[in-house]
Amino acid sequence: MIFNRRNFLPNVYAMKYLSSLVLVAVISGCTVAKPTDPRSKESVTASTHKMASYFQESRKLNGSTTVSQLIQKAQQDPSNSEPLYSLGYLHMQNGISSKNPKELEIAEAYLNEVLTQFPGNQSVLQALYNIYYDNTLRNRDATAFNKAKAVFAQLPESLRPDLNPPSLAKFGATVVQQEKDHETNHQALRDILLDAIHESPQTDNSYIQLARLYREDRYFALAIATLKQGAENISNSAELYQTLADTYTKRAEISGCNYEHKSDIRNASKYYLLAVPLKPEDQALHFSLSQSFFDQNLNQLGLNEAKIALDIKASSESISLNAQNLSTLGYHQKALALLQQAVGQGYSLSDVGYHEIYMNKGDWKNAASGFTNYVRNRETFSVYDLIKNDIISQQAQVQPWLTGKKISTGNPWEQALLNYWNARISADDLKKLALTSCEKTEYYFYTGYRDLAAGNKAQANTKFTAAINQNTYRFIERPLARYFLKKN
Repeated sequence: MIFNRRNFLPNVYAMKYLSSLVLVAVISGCTVAKPTDPRSKESVTASTHKMASYFQESRKLNGSTTVSQLIQKAQQDPSNSEPLYSLGYLHMQNGISSKNPKELEIAEAYLNEVLTQFPGNQSVLQALYNIYYDNTLRNRDATAFNKAKAVFAQLPESLRPDLNPPSLAKFGATVVQQEKDHETNHQALRDILLDAIHESPQTDNSYIQLARLYREDRYFALAIATLKQGAENISNSAELYQTLADTYTKRAEISGCNYEHKSDIRNASKYYLLAVPLKPEDQALHFSLSQSFFDQNLNQLGLNEAKIALDIKASSESISLNAQNLSTLGYHQKALALLQQAVGQGYSLSDVGYHEIYMNKGDWKNAASGFTNYVRNRETFSVYDLIKNDIISQQAQVQPWLTGKKISTGNPWEQALLNYWNARISADDLKKLALTSCEKTEYYFYTGYRDLAAGNKAQANTKFTAAINQNTYRFIERPLARYFLKKN
């Protein structure tokens, strides 16, 4: 019955990837070209005449004063290509942000015209790359990918780490198409991402997306190897380190008991520690690091990181999570003070953390009040809800809430636990099914509680001690076992 389970990335869905593949940072980082090499009047006249139709389209699409002034400037001084660049850059920005292909078409025309006058100009090339990249990502133009590759090859090596390579756009477009076709092909996606890594080994996004695909397919070793390869090439990416830490955490939890994989927990904290200095204001990162410390019984380090996360943004959620951590460790007065602070900021009395904090302290009256609110706001209940229902009602001496309610189970162990609690199997039967430290923690505590209720205090205390010794540090059974040991 562990609280605060992490949420991980869902399966491959188009929108998840598109949001991280748009070149927003690159757009804002472009610099305006200022050509200083005027062409002959004959060439300029032809150019101005050729752009006249685009000037009309620009006014139709954007009636701003800026556009009018740029067009006027271009007409007054045909030898100056800077207003053409500025018009192209403006339409590029607007076209990408509004997903308007017509604006991107006009932007491309302006920028290509400037490029004919100033071949190889980096600002123009980068702006064009944004257009071709976005067209590839949105699957607007079958030629866009090859155009993007051609322009990307002309950009200097120093710029490429700040750009998503062309194949990342192709990857995003392919994800969307696979979803439309309802035919997921992870191998095809992986091949595209390998091309992206080849195109730009200094771009962290390619490694991250490839690792996520491996992780979704439970190829954890490949995901970790991919991210470590990225870390060898890139030493300043918090996202890369964070994804690597999350991957270790996910691998530890995938079997249902992260405490069976202590090396993965240690490695997760190692890479969270590398990520934190690069994103010191990332609240979620500090929280993840605190959880990995708690899972190693490094409680003071965990409390310190949880406090940093709380200081960054004292929301009702962050305050309540910190309260739960303190409660599990036995700092009950501090936990209750934070809990009331969270409630004052909108934390719901029906949240699971509310009644569990009072359970940890042994305040059964308030635990019963919280559980009443919890039950009132739910329609489905787990086996752990059923057990808490019985323990709280017995300790608070009130009527149980879940009589006759349907209880759901998520795996064979939960079904076995439900069978035991409903007296369909014996404690010995349950013991045979408890294979991991997580399951053994629950076996020892719940059978110990039943022994206590039957008056067998010595056997109950032996089992409560055994539950604590499983070292499943964030399980609610630990503070409950400590409470009943102290009481008896």
